[in-house]
Amino acid sequence: MKLEISECIEVDTKKLIEEYGQLLTESSKKSIIKNNYKFKGDTKDSVIAQLKNQFESVKVISKKGRYGGTTFELKGFKGLVEYERENKGGRPSLDWTNELLVILELINQEVAWNDEQFYKGFTVSQLLNKMLGFDKYTVVAIVEDEVQNHDIFTSSGNVNDEDGLKETVNCLISNQRHIYMAKIEEELSKTNHKINYFASNRNNIDVEKYEEYMIFKKEVETKIKAENEKIRDKRTKAYREGLNIKNLPKYKNEHKEIEIAVKEKFGFKYAYRQFTVFNEIKVEGEGDIDKVRENYFNRIMKNANSSQSKYKQTEEIKYFEKPFYRLVHAGLYEEVMDSVFSKLVNFESKTESNTVDVLGNSVAEDDDEALQEHLDGLEQYVAEQRLEQEDYFYNQDDYVDVERILHEMKNPLSDEECEELYKEFFEY
Repeated sequence: MKLEISECIEVDTKKLIEEYGQLLTESSKKSIIKNNYKFKGDTKDSVIAQLKNQFESVKVISKKGRYGGTTFELKGFKGLVEYERENKGGRPSLDWTNELLVILELINQEVAWNDEQFYKGFTVSQLLNKMLGFDKYTVVAIVEDEVQNHDIFTSSGNVNDEDGLKETVNCLISNQRHIYMAKIEEELSKTNHKINYFASNRNNIDVEKYEEYMIFKKEVETKIKAENEKIRDKRTKAYREGLNIKNLPKYKNEHKEIEIAVKEKFGFKYAYRQFTVFNEIKVEGEGDIDKVRENYFNRIMKNANSSQSKYKQTEEIKYFEKPFYRLVHAGLYEEVMDSVFSKLVNFESKTESNTVDVLGNSVAEDDDEALQEHLDGLEQYVAEQRLEQEDYFYNQDDYVDVERILHEMKNPLSDEECEELYKEFFEY
């Protein structure tokens, strides 16, 4: 409904959405409608902020009870503000030109020169490790050094700190890993290649067995997610009613449950693909692998900065907390992640830091990954669940859903939707 300058209106939430929807962002409207015209998370604060930009006075009246709800008294319409940003609410897309050049060059290094030559091929994970310059063994060594030399760990006396920090680091790696894997998959699909399939026990399997494994794995994953959703609902309800949730069921470790189920059915923990590429790819330009690693480091640190900003610092360090929580509460999360990842990719950061082992330090401002917000909450969620010691993020080379990930990159979630997703993980 059109509004005149200086006009005053009083509307409930449903009327605001249905008749004056032009006043709000699409993401805010979707969030409210999804929750049956109720506000969840910070959506109400976001809506109020949007309305204040368009009215001289905004008064919010909230009524509790069965027939309650939220009413807005809006006075002095100032004019419509266009909130919708480019790229459907996302930030500018990252330029992947250099990364793609490096990927093509790495694929060309793996080309089998003739059919008679013995060539074992390569996995997507191996190509990614070459691209970034580290593997799981490097992670273990650097984490071990960090725990032995940083006061927040040496002062705790907690024998599990090494595993806990490794989990936190692997979670950050996982957040970015899917994006890079999708890019490699996309370029490989354009080559003249063949694929061999193997189980975790190194035995060759046929494509039918691999596809059966993937279907079963997906079914188990869906089942575990549904069970975890029920557990989350129970814990959320108990928490809101002021009940003790300590003895309620906890989330199942999705990755561990999948491996157990797969082992029972197939006799192996996971399956993977090995590529053989027969022809070189024409590369228009030369890639800079150092720039690839610098960009990767900057994305990781942007993710770490976002995670750190969600927590208030405490005066006292609680050494009984898991490394992730201990670090964010002490305000040291970014600093330690800077130290770890600058060593992993052999990149000298340029921001200031007081960590003994950091080589300088800096988070670049020119790197904006639209998908980052969507994946940001994953770090804490996975950090709360003990990962198996075999490093899930490195021991598999599973199929990557390229179309889905590229779609999410082109159509990122809005700030409100990301916040809503984040809170769904942790409101219990």
